[in-house]
Amino acid sequence: MKKISILAILFLVTISLIYPAPKGQWEVGFHYSYWSVNIIADPLEEAMEDSIEGFDPAKGSLDFESNGNNYGFEVRFFPGGKQGSFSLGLSYERNNFKGELSGSYQEQGGEVRAEGFFDLRPHSFNLSLRWDLWPSARVHPYLGLGFGIGPLDGLLSSRIITTFPDGTVIAEDVEEKTLEEVLNEAEDGGFSLSFFPIIHLHFGLRGEIVDNLFLLAEFALYDGLILRGGVSYRF
Repeated sequence: MKKISILAILFLVTISLIYPAPKGQWEVGFHYSYWSVNIIADPLEEAMEDSIEGFDPAKGSLDFESNGNNYGFEVRFFPGGKQGSFSLGLSYERNNFKGELSGSYQEQGGEVRAEGFFDLRPHSFNLSLRWDLWPSARVHPYLGLGFGIGPLDGLLSSRIITTFPDGTVIAEDVEEKTLEEVLNEAEDGGFSLSFFPIIHLHFGLRGEIVDNLFLLAEFALYDGLILRGGVSYRF
């Protein structure tokens, strides 16, 4: 992560040298997002199914549910100044993703109830490109795209409870594992992902409530669907 931090600082320094004030303008902001429906749900679901010992998908199924939030601080540069449409942004993000797998299947005359949980908290640096449409208007739409990477920070755990027709209950707790350990074990070691990928496609509205102070509302794909709100100030 130190290398990413150094690259981020070098990026900002380079931009400031290429586009010194007063031609360009800087903007700083804070945002918060509510997250759901993870885009990478399939590999996570497969990894968690593999971590639940004895689970047989041919005899039952697991249901996947997820939610979470994200918040971050962003520095954004507008090369064309106040009336410029294009901007480059660099943000530090803290991501909190939670999910649950639950279901049951039949095994050896009994019903097996399987549960799996994951709690992911990767932090990342994200680079984004944005285009403000009709930037001279006090309230105007924008669209953009971005990407980022972060370490595989997270924990996954699972539990199996077997109930037999005579009422006998056997509970087996499966050892808690880190996300990196589970993904490395998934698909017989064929899962080669070594970082947490961030994909960001966004569309939103922003309005200048007072001189140089903006509010924004955004709908986006951010490793899933998110609703985001934020505030920013332009220098």
